[in-house]
Amino acid sequence: MTTFSILNIKGGTGKTTTTYNLGAAIAGSGKRVLLVDNDSQASLTKAMGLVPSDYKISLATLMCQAIDSPELLEDAIVQAIQHRDKLDLLPANQKLSGIATRLSVMQATASMFSEKDDIQPVYVLKTIVDMLRPMYDYILIDCSPHPDLQMINALAASDEVIIPVQAHYLDAEGLPDTLELVRRVRATYQPTLSVRGLLLTMYKGRTLLAKAVKEQIEANYGTSIHVFSHPIDYSIRVAEHAAYGESLLEYAPDCPAAKSYAVMAEEVMAHE
Repeated sequence: MTTFSILNIKGGTGKTTTTYNLGAAIAGSGKRVLLVDNDSQASLTKAMGLVPSDYKISLATLMCQAIDSPELLEDAIVQAIQHRDKLDLLPANQKLSGIATRLSVMQATASMFSEKDDIQPVYVLKTIVDMLRPMYDYILIDCSPHPDLQMINALAASDEVIIPVQAHYLDAEGLPDTLELVRRVRATYQPTLSVRGLLLTMYKGRTLLAKAVKEQIEANYGTSIHVFSHPIDYSIRVAEHAAYGESLLEYAPDCPAAKSYAVMAEEVMAHE
């Protein structure tokens, strides 16, 4: 069983799109897959056709219970999980922004008020994920672009990281900051954390710019970090599918981007 964080500390790189469609492609092979919306904007929840405000029990609820009432957590997890065809989802809503604030307060006051058995603020999400591991083959955590304690919680709960990178020079230049964050979390909180691979997104293969960025990333990182073989092609279908609450593989299975996610899923599963 493997837990992935899908993250990049730069916004607009296709994290939510990758979480949803990679998850759908893996689930299509018969694997048990859970998606976790770890972003208070709830983009993944919305992309799957759900209304975040409809859910009284969300990821924020579970994190509160992991801190305050761990004895209630198991039952709450069952109520929180939403079943969507072959995919399961832990939804998010705006309440998750309050959790990030609470985690910061916990960290700031840890030495003054914490009891010996209190949960550490970086491991709250890990507590939830560890309870879910026996139920799934893969857990994919969609992260916001903010390098805060909410993101560190995701990394501390994960085995591996997938980093989507838009095929643009400015996005590629931000990649070292994301890799440095992963390195710091590995050194401090999760010693087995590793990077599964870099995924080029919004790729316009006919342009010299996209080709140059691909070559740059492969030259700079390819010897130490896997670069997924099929970039995700730029397509209006990628922008459209979330509006219909369907994965790209359902909405436009023949478009190049959907096929690239299917190939990516095969690469991910072949590594197990």
